[in-house]
Amino acid sequence: MELFFGLGLPWTRDVGFDTVLHHSLEAEKWGYDSVWIADHWFMPLEALTTLAALATKTRKVRLGTSVIDGNRRTPAMLAHATATLDNISGGRLIVGISSGIWNERTYGFPIKKKVSRFREVVEVLKMFWTEDEFEYHGEFFNYEGAAIEAKPFQKPHPPIFINGFGPRMKRLAGELADGFITQHCSPDIFHEEYEMVKNSAKKAGRDPMKIEAVFAAPFAIANTYDEALSYIRENGRRTLLKFGGPPHNYAIRMGYEARWRRPEDVSDEAIDQCFIFGTPDDCITKIKKYMDRGVKHFIPLPLYPQGVESIKLFAEEVISYFKD
Repeated sequence: MELFFGLGLPWTRDVGFDTVLHHSLEAEKWGYDSVWIADHWFMPLEALTTLAALATKTRKVRLGTSVIDGNRRTPAMLAHATATLDNISGGRLIVGISSGIWNERTYGFPIKKKVSRFREVVEVLKMFWTEDEFEYHGEFFNYEGAAIEAKPFQKPHPPIFINGFGPRMKRLAGELADGFITQHCSPDIFHEEYEMVKNSAKKAGRDPMKIEAVFAAPFAIANTYDEALSYIRENGRRTLLKFGGPPHNYAIRMGYEARWRRPEDVSDEAIDQCFIFGTPDDCITKIKKYMDRGVKHFIPLPLYPQGVESIKLFAEEVISYFKD
């Protein structure tokens, strides 16, 4: 099975475009398949604008949103911007997309029934990309004679990867997406989630094996396992605390007797099950476990410790193992 490796670009408040560009060029140089940027109000660089700039400076690496807020922009706006970006990049865009989180207060309008609305966004997005003119009548959007002149470079359109945790989002991924992204979970939980996506695809009359399985999470690579764990531990505890109880119930699903109540309740063993980190050999072993559960595309969001040395080390010692 061919594997793909991406790189999550740095996004903290002190990061400027020069740093993001430098990381992207290094990723391309060292053979990463894709670079990815998220889409939130608290990030210093807007996702689509940044990827457009990167498209003019890179040549081969694919450009992904991980993930864009599908409910924040109007479908026509999103279709026009992404079609333009796909052309600027020569067909290298991957549209990672979800129903959105954290952005409503800042962007000025509440989203009601955001998953139902998100379904219509994806449906309309495809129509804007592929049809010269169309009609659409839904609960949230109604169009008569709608069109945009810009069409994507990729035909019929850029791949859509849906990021989803809840059951409805996984069903949508099976029905509408080219890829399914989920994050920071054990290989067994990933397999359970991916099976839900594939079952949804079958019910929709689609080939489930054409839906690319993507695992995204913080990764860390270091000379020792303990050093790598030190980069992951704080983030891992916060994340697993959030997902440990209802509705996700990771703790019980991973064999723990009860959910975690405080960050310090999350054991290093639990973190070990849900994140890819350690020495190069440790990372290879963990990646193989996710491969066995169907993962085809790995995205470190981010790769710790952040910087050129880690980009190079992960490429030379881990990616090359699976590519050569």
